[in-house]
Amino acid sequence: MPDYDFSQVDAAVIDSQLNTGRVFRDVLIRLGFRRVELFDSVKAAAGLLTAAMPDLVLVDADGEDSETFRFIRSLRNEPAVPNPFACLIVTTWAPTPALLTRVTNAGGDDLLMKPVSPKQVRDRIVSLIEARKGFVVTADYTGPDRRKSPREGAQVPVLDAPNTLRLKAVGQWTQSGTRMLLNEAIATVTTQKRLRASIQVAFLVEFALQGLARPAPDRMAIDHVGRIGGFLDDLLRRLGEDGDHAPVEAVARAVKTLADKVRAAAETGPVPVDDREQLQALSRALMQAVDPDRPLESMTREVSAAVTGYRNRLEQIAQAKAAAALPAVPAEDASISSAAPPPGAGGQAASALPAG
Repeated sequence: MPDYDFSQVDAAVIDSQLNTGRVFRDVLIRLGFRRVELFDSVKAAAGLLTAAMPDLVLVDADGEDSETFRFIRSLRNEPAVPNPFACLIVTTWAPTPALLTRVTNAGGDDLLMKPVSPKQVRDRIVSLIEARKGFVVTADYTGPDRRKSPREGAQVPVLDAPNTLRLKAVGQWTQSGTRMLLNEAIATVTTQKRLRASIQVAFLVEFALQGLARPAPDRMAIDHVGRIGGFLDDLLRRLGEDGDHAPVEAVARAVKTLADKVRAAAETGPVPVDDREQLQALSRALMQAVDPDRPLESMTREVSAAVTGYRNRLEQIAQAKAAAALPAVPAEDASISSAAPPPGAGGQAASALPAG
């Protein structure tokens, strides 16, 4: 195993059980970490999100776990965080598939079960140095790429996120060089967030149109339109001073106003066809305003493919639920399927019964 130098590496340990937190701190200090801050709650560690973010964060998920995952999402997605790419390990006494899914969906790098040995901690750190996943940026996620395969229609690039833990451990860290890498990566994330938000809005509109066209708009369509405002708010707050964003802002605000109008109308009755068509046109205009260099046709194809894939997944889920709800075949009925068909049935009666 390579002999990494941790003498420049900073870490933070967030654990509601201070004795456990001290164990992690002591392990990191013995590994040679320069500084290890210990916090007894996510709230106490909130200052990390605006101060100099450490290179490694270990955060406990067994206390107020909702706060833990809110902290992780803030670290990865808030524009003001100085290093949204910090390595992050979630720790727990009770690992479950559901918890692993939450860690993955929030943007954590790894899940570590307590109690731990110094070797286990070191092995996880070495993995983050040698084999950390690239980052992906979507409208509502920034973090390690955990996709087994890209979704149909999606064109989400993988970002080689700056890893200050690695840079320091292998002796390649300089303050000016690392700050430049971080600024470039953060700018890329900002650009991707704007783009993905505009595509997400177009996706929500495209998916909802079918349900909005009904005399009584369906609930799922209304709920999807209701999500549009949140993505537009995030897009608007990411319009910085790196260019003229007045056209994007104007279109985004027009989409938000119309989406609110459409949703209100859908709650009480049919949505006028002119409003539906205008909402679709404005959502496409928003994509074009955010990314004027990419052909609109290409973006609309991506959205259409994503909507088709989403509808297919919903249909598969519905079919699986329907199949699970079917009553079990009684044993005495099931035995008929393996018996000889009654005379004159030509074998059809038996073959039509479900297998036992």
